[in-house]
Amino acid sequence: MKGKINGKYEINIRAAKTMRLIAVLFMVITVTLSGCVEDEKNNTTEEEYTYNIANVESIDILTLESFPVQINVIAEGYLPDGCTEIDDIKTEKEGNNFNITITTKRPKDAICTQAIESFRETIPLEVQGLSAGNYTVNVNGVNGSFKLAVDNILEETPDSTPAGKKVITESGNGKNITLENEETFYLKLQENPTTGYEWELNLSQGLILVSDKYEPPESEKEERPLVGAGGVHVWEIKADSEGAQKVTAVYRRSWENETGTEERFTLNVEVV
Repeated sequence: MKGKINGKYEINIRAAKTMRLIAVLFMVITVTLSGCVEDEKNNTTEEEYTYNIANVESIDILTLESFPVQINVIAEGYLPDGCTEIDDIKTEKEGNNFNITITTKRPKDAICTQAIESFRETIPLEVQGLSAGNYTVNVNGVNGSFKLAVDNILEETPDSTPAGKKVITESGNGKNITLENEETFYLKLQENPTTGYEWELNLSQGLILVSDKYEPPESEKEERPLVGAGGVHVWEIKADSEGAQKVTAVYRRSWENETGTEERFTLNVEVV
């Protein structure tokens, strides 16, 4: 009698273990399948966009009074609903023509507000090095034009900075440099005060301004400066404190309010 009971008990244990094993396998399969479905869902969501050409109503071409001349195109238009957004802006140059394409994207099945949304994009043109002449701009079918009165080519000026010193020019805009503490460097930016525009320089607390001067456009062979031509503003700056420092500057007329379209310069300085 006892043997029968023990045998029955062993059978029940084996059955229970088998059921637990089946349950564990079922859970593993369920989790794996749900992960695959979720991955598929995410991949599908990333691809479900509709792309179109933006509706541009007007463009305005701004010439910044610096040399070399800088040109910004201000494009204004509207988006058809609250889900549509600007996707990409591409600029291509063919001869004297600049062709700009602004595209939008929108989730395909999204339910959105139907109110029209306006947009305003500032698009800089690469005009340094261009010859004097007339140029056209086309932004999604809206046309404009501008004229370069002289060749937009920056001529090299005599170097007045000491040999061996680090010199930063317009090409350093947005870049990073490293200095040792107490080391100095020179910042040289093109400037034309005859137009009323001058650079306003700001330094973080770990940088010291050693000297500040404007060099007019003249050479030893000339008896007088070139009237109306731009020169170079030169600052000597010294590292005074270790850590992350910054140089910022804005090119503007001191009596005018800032509009956000002014030419700007930024330099990140790591002092070690």
